[in-house]
Formats: sequence, structure tokens, C-alpha cells
Amino acid sequence: MPYHIETREKPFTANHMRKLQYPPHIHPHLELIYIKSGVSIATADNKKYRLSDGDLFLTFPNQIHFYHDESPIDAYMLIFVPDLFSDLKELFQKKSPVSAVLHADQLPEDIAEQLVKIRERLNSGDTFSRISAKGYLLSLLGEILPRMPLTDATADQDSIKRLLIYCTENYTEPLSLELLSKELHLNKYYISHIFQERMHLSYKDFINNLRVEHACKLLTKDAHITEVAYASGFTTIRTFNRAFLKHMGMTPREYIKNPR
Repeated sequence: MPYHIETREKPFTANHMRKLQYPPHIHPHLELIYIKSGVSIATADNKKYRLSDGDLFLTFPNQIHFYHDESPIDAYMLIFVPDLFSDLKELFQKKSPVSAVLHADQLPEDIAEQLVKIRERLNSGDTFSRISAKGYLLSLLGEILPRMPLTDATADQDSIKRLLIYCTENYTEPLSLELLSKELHLNKYYISHIFQERMHLSYKDFINNLRVEHACKLLTKDAHITEVAYASGFTTIRTFNRAFLKHMGMTPREYIKNPR
């Protein structure tokens, strides 16, 4: 199953969702899903949860997570950076939920109304309404978090975070497994294990995926494919074309004609 790091420009978003069919992904945000109706199978750090009417799913920063819907979905999704609330930032960085799910009988009775209010105020376009949306979210977290047992982030989670940060900051440079091992003081076989077991792909494919996604941002009708390949971290055009086709299902030239 494909895996990617999700980059988001906005620090806080709130959306009404009709499906949750997302592949494995990771980001430095918290992600909150509330199911009004429907059934979806959510996975966080290799643990599976069945979400149905009235359930809430919360992932902390840098937890690998994804969804597979088993029926039509009506849900709310909030995604926000830990920096949004200074009092909670350290908790979000050093802890993770024992279980990522709170069921309907564990939640405030008016949670759906609270989420509607947050979404409407955040998306209103008015500065003061957006500020109040953050206040409502903080209040909601104050009700949710005490009901969600937390544990210290595992060594694996810390290693994943360090790996992802380093890779996302350096993928356009030569970045071998040996170099990564040296820079992060982690055994290269342990690094390979993390990518295979937790991210469901090889280290090489992971780096190539980052480079291809970067190349997609550079490719335009006037782009020189060779220059884009080298600027994205590839050392040969052949490797670039092969990785691009594998990740995007089309060649760079085809992508230029029909960008996604």
C-alpha cells in the first residue's frame, strides 16, 4: 500500500467529510475524526479500530494512520498543529494515545454541535470567528483528553520522527542508508526494519517518493525534465523516469500534459 508524508499549508482545518479512503500517511499535526454515521476501519501505528456512529478517532503527530470505509460516511475531520496550544504542545510531542478511539458513550453529548460550531467559525473568513474556533477546539480537547489514556511515545515513534524530519529536509541531496545511519546514530538494519514494518515500503522507495512528489511541483509545460530530475535529488534520468512511473503511474511527459 502506498505511503506518504502529507504536507499542509494551513495550521488548522475543519472539514465535513463524505469518505475517509486515505492511504497510509503521516504528518506533524493532530488529526481528529468524528463519525456522525457510517463505518470506517482506521489504523494508527499498526493498530486497527472499527469506527461507527458517534465514535471519535484521534492521532498524535507523526503517527502513521489510514482509513478504509466499509459504508458511506458522514464525518467531521479536524487537523491542527500542536503549536496551536502552547499548554498542550509538550504533551502532544511526548505522549501518544493508548487507544486512538473514544466511543460514543465516552464523549460529551453535544460533541457534534461543538464540531459544527468549530467548522463554521473557522471557515467563516472572519478573523475573530477563526480565533473563537481555536477557543472552542481547546475547550473540546479539555473534555476529550482526560478520557483518553496516554502513554510515553515509544523509541520507535521517536526514531520515526527523527528519520522523517531528516529525510524531508535532505531528500534532494545524496542520501544513502549508510549516510542516514551515520547522521542519526541508528543501525542501518534497524532503519530498514522501521520502513518495512511500520511504513510498508523500502527506504529507497520512500526517498524516491519524496523526490517524485517534489518533481511534480517543478514540472510545468516549460520545465526541462532533466533539470527537474537532478533538482529533485535523482542522479540519473533513467532512475527518475522509473521512480516517477512507479509512484505516479505515468511518465514525467505524460504528467506535464495531465497534471494531477
